[in-house]
Amino acid sequence: MGLLLKGMHCTTIRMEKIRFMEGERSYKLHGLGHLTNPFSNSVEDWQAEIWQDILKLHYGKITEIDIEEKYSTFYAISRLTITTPNVLKRFKELNQGKPWKEQIKPFNFFLVGFQVIEENDKPVKPLAPFTKDYQKIVHEPFVDYETGDAKEGSQYFKPLSRTILQYVEHLENKFDGEIGVLKRKHIQADGLVYIGKEANNIEDQPLDVTKSQVFINDEEIKQKLLALTPEEARKLGIKHRSTLKRMKDRVKRDSKINLDTKEVKKLSLSF
Repeated sequence: MGLLLKGMHCTTIRMEKIRFMEGERSYKLHGLGHLTNPFSNSVEDWQAEIWQDILKLHYGKITEIDIEEKYSTFYAISRLTITTPNVLKRFKELNQGKPWKEQIKPFNFFLVGFQVIEENDKPVKPLAPFTKDYQKIVHEPFVDYETGDAKEGSQYFKPLSRTILQYVEHLENKFDGEIGVLKRKHIQADGLVYIGKEANNIEDQPLDVTKSQVFINDEEIKQKLLALTPEEARKLGIKHRSTLKRMKDRVKRDSKINLDTKEVKKLSLSF
């Protein structure tokens, strides 16, 4: 008998048959929860089938080639809902110059594919109208939300087989151990970082999958800004004393700093 835990409670293998724990849903959507059902809607608990294959791969009952053959004709598709101003802002260029009825608006929802191709040094990010037949968008025209251009072709979408195999190779950083019932790691906090209430929203992830999120500690930037001399500021790209003084005065007066200004962006990259 063997045991495996990675995004699930407990799984056993007896008499060459893999079983989930009885009486409860022992596997979790961790790593798969952002995906839509790749199979027909008649397959409700589709994550269970993927987990079965992940475990079969682990125990040597199937190979990576088997995963490729089974899932390469399915694609990783996510649902996106415009729920925050931060997400809506991503579509500013796409909306520019269009009448209101043709713009992407708050609470609209779409289907998005994961970028696998770059054209003219820019990733192509498929965006398509919502449909319950999720895989259908792969074979129809879509809009590249990065440029607004209409495109078509399954080569622009990430195969589900690649997503599954990458997930299998992904280390579980929250636990100690590689096989068996893993133990939670013990951590000790040595400081606080202010990241804002919208940090790391899952809605943002399908729109920018090629970049990791960077959280800016505005409190730290404010303190370093107040301690900055004119000579140091010039080296960091702030040429004029008046600009530095204006920035310091605002922090002292309002205890605020505008992270979107050109000068502050220079400082945040340099500190």
